[in-house]
Amino acid sequence: MNARTIAGFAVGPVATAAISLVTVPAVTWAFSADDVGRFNILQLSVSFVVLLASMGLDQGYVREFHETDDAAVLVRSAFLPCLLVAMLLTVPAVVLAEPLAQLLFDLSDPRVIWLVAASSLAALLARLLSLVLRMKERSLAFSASQAVPKLLFLVVLGPVFLIAVTREFLLLEVALLISWVAAAVVTAWATRDTWFGALSARLDRQLLRRLLRYSLPLVVAGLGYWALTAASSVALRSMSSLAELGVYSVALSFAGAAVVVQSIFSVVWAPVVYRWAVEEHDLDRVDRVAGRLLAVVALVFCAVGAFSFLLDLVLPARYDAVKYLVLATIAAPLLYTLSEVTGIGINLARRTSWSVAATVLALLVSAVLNLLLVPLLGAQGAVLATMVAYVAFLVMRTEASRQLWRPLPRGRLYVTVTVLCSLAAATVLVGPDTGHWTSLVWAALTPVVLVAFRREWPAMLRPVSGAWTR
Repeated sequence: MNARTIAGFAVGPVATAAISLVTVPAVTWAFSADDVGRFNILQLSVSFVVLLASMGLDQGYVREFHETDDAAVLVRSAFLPCLLVAMLLTVPAVVLAEPLAQLLFDLSDPRVIWLVAASSLAALLARLLSLVLRMKERSLAFSASQAVPKLLFLVVLGPVFLIAVTREFLLLEVALLISWVAAAVVTAWATRDTWFGALSARLDRQLLRRLLRYSLPLVVAGLGYWALTAASSVALRSMSSLAELGVYSVALSFAGAAVVVQSIFSVVWAPVVYRWAVEEHDLDRVDRVAGRLLAVVALVFCAVGAFSFLLDLVLPARYDAVKYLVLATIAAPLLYTLSEVTGIGINLARRTSWSVAATVLALLVSAVLNLLLVPLLGAQGAVLATMVAYVAFLVMRTEASRQLWRPLPRGRLYVTVTVLCSLAAATVLVGPDTGHWTSLVWAALTPVVLVAFRREWPAMLRPVSGAWTR
């Protein structure tokens, strides 16, 4: 994968983050904190349906792509079962729409659940077809499939922001549905040759069995990971208030810098390292990638901590706490991204049950801490619980990879993560009392990070194709 392709993949996450910098403040000004909290539950609901319907076959497709000769057969064998399961899941959603709407959103309108079902189907289709673009390294088309829906979501809500109309949660749902349909249309057009060929391809039962053997353990891991992601939101919904969930949701939305790193790296990393394994490259380069990624993670922490006070300029006063919470919210995607490298031995050894174990451990940590902290601290407790859970997730995946594959230097990894997360926790807890002093502390830490990782920066900045992974 050359530098131009990597840059193409980076366009989507960067554009998405830039659009979010406009969208999130606009939503907070236009809608109530309760509706912002409901929007968080909506997104979690859609992601749950996509995860359950995909059955891990989306990851199986990525794993088998370089080892399967007939691309059309692979697409049909991997994607058709996902679409069938998704359609089956819509039946209970339609039948139980009203009680589900009350349970999830504290609303009695069944249309809320119908829109969730429709958005989930469109999101699943967009997800599956975008993988075709990703694996074929059609980077700009893949980026377009990520950015266009976010832009359209903002465009659809534009009239709501500009004119005095009734602003209710249903409008947010409709906008999200339109954005996911747009994503599905964009990816379907870009991959029309592939899926059209898959329509007439045969269903390879042997390939499907191999895909399921690899993928089904990942369903459990994926559900656990979803629960890990959703645990704090569920805790706030059940033990706090929708308004507090709204504050937490806005903090999550502003963790865009971390999500950009995760999105770009996740798109590039898995195909590259699987190809290395097939081609029998020197896998010591994984250590070098881990060190360089750790340097980026540390720098992102410092940048967000130093400039988080700027959020006060774009958010209503009721979201003052967000600038202190955002540091802990970026930890989840950054630590997950680190674990993708340090835990890659789990996938290379095809021992995905260890991913399940790591996720279950992190989920238990999150559940216990949410039960203890959310009733006392609200959104502060929720972000701290999630951050500590992801530290446990990183450690578990790293240690499992060492046992299953090969040793990975981890001393500097653990020291750096401990320092960053400890300072982030201090920012969450004492930030409201110390004001902008926390930003100064993070600014002062930046040159320390630059010096500590002085060997990593030249390799990353060198304008040579593939410098990151050499």
